Amino acid sequence: MKSISTNIRFIFAAAILGAFASIASAGPGPQYWETLRHEAQFKQLKVGDKVAYVCNECKTVSEIPINSPTHAMGLCKEGATVTCPSCKKTTKVVRKEKRNDPPSSSQVIYVNEKGEECAFIAKVADKQ
Repeated sequence: MKSISTNIRFIFAAAILGAFASIASAGPGPQYWETLRHEAQFKQLKVGDKVAYVCNECKTVSEIPINSPTHAMGLCKEGATVTCPSCKKTTKVVRKEKRNDPPSSSQVIYVNEKGEECAFIAKVADKQ
């Protein structure tokens, strides 16, 4: 009888622990960063702002400080290359456009040598 009571307690404790674990947040929420997808968003970056380079190749997030407006615009210039600070892989900047949209609404994406999207850049929110 005692082993059944112990098993029930163990199952109950595991269920409670699982409930708390599912509520826990892993990493910053979406309010922490804003994905930069359009040239106008890169133009708004100022010296001292920080962006996060999210590399899907090595599964890392690296913080990059913006040194100048030219540096910021270099991160979205079509044909430019951006190197991951962690794994040192180079990605190419390409513009993704829809047929009927004006050129100003094209999206900036980062692709690997196979042409697959492999990274993105996001503006890190100011700490409040």
